[in-house]
Amino acid sequence: MIPLARRHPKLFAAFVLALVLALFFAGRIVVRAVYWSQHREEAVAPWMTVGYVGRSWRLDPRAIDAEAGLPPPEGRPLTLEQIAAGRGVPVAQVIAEVEAAIATLRAASPKP
Repeated sequence: MIPLARRHPKLFAAFVLALVLALFFAGRIVVRAVYWSQHREEAVAPWMTVGYVGRSWRLDPRAIDAEAGLPPPEGRPLTLEQIAAGRGVPVAQVIAEVEAAIATLRAASPKP
């Protein structure tokens, strides 16, 4: 391997860079897969965004927004707590609306 690096230093550097990038992205895939395999159907909490809830429950976040009567995100997604504060209602009410939307969407979707 060392003689190859001395004969073709640019090619060897490109190979090492490609290897490092491949390992980096493979590691990200593994970390995300492990994380989401452990966080399925997580109880809805005030710190969550609708996108997080959708991913956890394997539902479309925009469908949850529409079903729960929540505003679609503009720019940075808001947490359920921030949505409740913006609407001037308790966060428990927004959580209840999201949970009802989840139940409705789950009942409407075909079982695999």
